[in-house]
Amino acid sequence: MICIESYCLIFNKCNSCYHVKSLENSICPICSGSKLAVIGSRKRKVLDGNGETLLVIRRLQCKNCNRIHHELPDMIVPYKRYSSEEIESIIESGTGNTFCKTCCENSSIYRLRRWFRSISSYLAACLGAIAAQRGLPIITMYRETLQKIKAYTGDAPGWLSRTVRALSNTNNWIHTRFAFLS
Repeated sequence: MICIESYCLIFNKCNSCYHVKSLENSICPICSGSKLAVIGSRKRKVLDGNGETLLVIRRLQCKNCNRIHHELPDMIVPYKRYSSEEIESIIESGTGNTFCKTCCENSSIYRLRRWFRSISSYLAACLGAIAAQRGLPIITMYRETLQKIKAYTGDAPGWLSRTVRALSNTNNWIHTRFAFLS
């Protein structure tokens, strides 16, 4: 999968969905090839503060390695139904029965927090490896993994989408497509 930052959403009245139009050149995360051809599209539902949004995302095929990738906007966390903004607010709201300003049920809040606890050390380690590859300093002063992640991606809102983009575009995102894996 490829995660894009610059895109626009074009509303289609006939299908009541938004088409994601990329404003950047996508690069294959497997072979770093820049020759990607559009081979189709698929629909993807995203739950956010306004309810459910239906997006149409492009399927791209790399001409170098023949791998197929989905071009996801950074508002989506791969293999999750809720938007990155919603998941970020759930993670930052703490643990337990802390009040959370989201549109999801308590069981979903619990599962998303459990998912992030299980994957957070991996995310921090991958961000450290990406920083080391680029000659940037590796952050070791924080004990909590959320603080390490925010130290790499910035503390401003949108840290989760920046993390997802960095890991997706370097082919480091963990495949959690099936329900028994997440």
